[in-house]
Amino acid sequence: MTCYFAFPSSDALRDSSLTLLENFERGVKEPQSTLFIRVAQLFADEVVDMLLLNLVRGSESSHSSAGVIESFAGLIKTTVHGLVKQLLGKMDNDELRPLAAVINQRRLTLNRDGAEKDYICFVMTPDFHARFRRVLEKGMKGEQDSDELLACMESFSEQAHEAFYQDSIKPLKLGFVGRKLTEVGGAAMRKGAVSANRRLIPALKGQELIDFCTYFNGMLIEA
Repeated sequence: MTCYFAFPSSDALRDSSLTLLENFERGVKEPQSTLFIRVAQLFADEVVDMLLLNLVRGSESSHSSAGVIESFAGLIKTTVHGLVKQLLGKMDNDELRPLAAVINQRRLTLNRDGAEKDYICFVMTPDFHARFRRVLEKGMKGEQDSDELLACMESFSEQAHEAFYQDSIKPLKLGFVGRKLTEVGGAAMRKGAVSANRRLIPALKGQELIDFCTYFNGMLIEA
């Protein structure tokens, strides 16, 4: 069994990703940069929505840290959309090809209720997966362990940043300006994640704690 953090992909991201991967596999000559930008921006938006915005969207009551979460989400989307357009828009198919492998690594297909579903994922170590689940299950019972939950969320945020951002940049052959842009963008996202976690986690109590832990626990998968 492999331990994953995973959540369902939208039909739009699934279909555009599969088209992109098939195009590279078939060796099409037409430029793929426009489709690649669409896939990358959809991917970024869905990661941000699942990790951040869905915590406050649709809540019956106003989340106490909604402003912090929404501001951080907006920062990430703006940063990534700008980087994607600036970096990928000028690349030819040979330069983009290594990124197709990264997209494939972040896809997971599971059989659920007799049908195949596509997920966005990254692999976790079994030890951290179990540790994270333990503290989330405590929170689902209303048992508060803010220090451990914060420690796990900070480690999780760093792993997610590595998987969803850093690993996507590594295959790119960037010049000095491009590399600096990605470094500045990455630093801003890391700083935002630290700030959001340290303001959000200690404030979680009662039903907010239960809802938060239930939400993230549902994305810890073994398959």
